[in-house]
Amino acid sequence: MPIFTNSKQKKDRTLEEFYIDLKNSSDKVTSEIGSNMLQFIEMINSIFKQTEIWGLTSHYHLVLQAEDKWDSEWYIKVGSLGNEYYFEYLLPDDKKPWDYAAVKGVAQSLEEAKKYLLISMKNCSGWLNNNEINDLLSMHGPTGI
Repeated sequence: MPIFTNSKQKKDRTLEEFYIDLKNSSDKVTSEIGSNMLQFIEMINSIFKQTEIWGLTSHYHLVLQAEDKWDSEWYIKVGSLGNEYYFEYLLPDDKKPWDYAAVKGVAQSLEEAKKYLLISMKNCSGWLNNNEINDLLSMHGPTGI
């Protein structure tokens, strides 16, 4: 199932259109961000068949949500620069020491970003008890999570 553009932003353009515009920028860094994030979105679209993921953009980052409400909780933020993907996900209420406590990490490749995405989705509270995420983690993710 492809990632859905949050309907609040969809009236302007889709996630793909946003990152295509960045990719087509004359600025090398901006173009690289657009290209990498398009690859990231393609990866999401290729591995998820059932899970609904809603996305919106903020300052070139992709914000992942579990529902189509622009003001609902963000669970995961992903950005990219060079060959790296930067992740941040919120800890669930029962694990966070303070409001908005988050885990951050840097993946060094798209393949590693796939693992980080799956780990983030499992460990945040956005997609609880999601069998597809568990199955994908067993195929693509590190053991012991």
